[in-house]
Amino acid sequence: MSDLGKYLEAELDNETIAQIQAKVLHITHQYNMGKALFPRTLLEDLNRQIDQHCDEIQVPDFDDIPRTYSLKVPGWCADFANTYRINYRSIHDLSTPTPVCPELVLRNDHCPVSIGYTRTSALTDSTLDEVHSAFLAKRHLWTTTSTYHDLVHHLSTLPLSTPISKIVCFGLGPMGRLESYHTARAHVQHAAVETMAAVLAARGATAGRKIECFAQDPAYDAVDVELLRRIGIVVLDDPKGFLEVDEETLVFSVSPNVPVKQIVVDGRWPAAMVWNTVMPAEKDRKQWVKIMEKNGDETWTSPFTTDPDSRRVRKMIMQYAQAQLHDPHEYLGDLTIYTK
Repeated sequence: MSDLGKYLEAELDNETIAQIQAKVLHITHQYNMGKALFPRTLLEDLNRQIDQHCDEIQVPDFDDIPRTYSLKVPGWCADFANTYRINYRSIHDLSTPTPVCPELVLRNDHCPVSIGYTRTSALTDSTLDEVHSAFLAKRHLWTTTSTYHDLVHHLSTLPLSTPISKIVCFGLGPMGRLESYHTARAHVQHAAVETMAAVLAARGATAGRKIECFAQDPAYDAVDVELLRRIGIVVLDDPKGFLEVDEETLVFSVSPNVPVKQIVVDGRWPAAMVWNTVMPAEKDRKQWVKIMEKNGDETWTSPFTTDPDSRRVRKMIMQYAQAQLHDPHEYLGDLTIYTK
């Protein structure tokens, strides 16, 4: 943090910079001492309060101080938001101030779990039957790809010491906007859930039980929920998906907008994960980088993704066998299968 002033875009006085540095050092120290960002007890209590339809809830910050949030959209943001959203901040997000508004680190809601406000996407114009038909076509296409055969091979042969009773998915995306490239990827990713369940059953990894399949993504709409029900996947509201993860779970995640890896590592370690490849620490970027656009505009690129690796995640995967998927069509992206 000694070089914080070198990349700040905002003009701040020395006292504010010192406060930011002290806050980041405190967070980093607590984290290095082993404090969990996303303890299961916190998520369980948050889930309980949401299920009770409370107008206001309390979520502890990183120092265990309760912070109060409204589940109703406050007036100050009603012009752009129509619902609440659970915010999850990775250790990278917590400890790497942005160049433009670094003082955000000092806010009470700059903590691992908080409540924010957003606008839900417009409903799809496609009917359920149209989306289902498109999904069936993509499912067939998926079974002809080399990535499909690679997934089947590795999941059939990697060691598994624990039965798998469920697959819990995060961030696979909505399926109704049929003209979008991202929707085509979402169809394939949900078809891959069926593939994994079938492979695990075929190799006898389910202890004779039918695998339950769950998916959590705030972007799902009513069409998604019904389509997924048709294909045997139950949609869960946040944070119920994270609470489903246990020692008999396969976690499937594809470039989510929340730090799934860091949430999972603070909970019950699953039997297997299929998620973005965990990279060595030396490949981590440390600072924000300013980019000059062709039109003269300046933008900043973050040194980390929305689902970054961490020291805890890297330590966890040392307990797992692994095989990287070959995906030339970019349906899944850079994923690795981890099993134990």
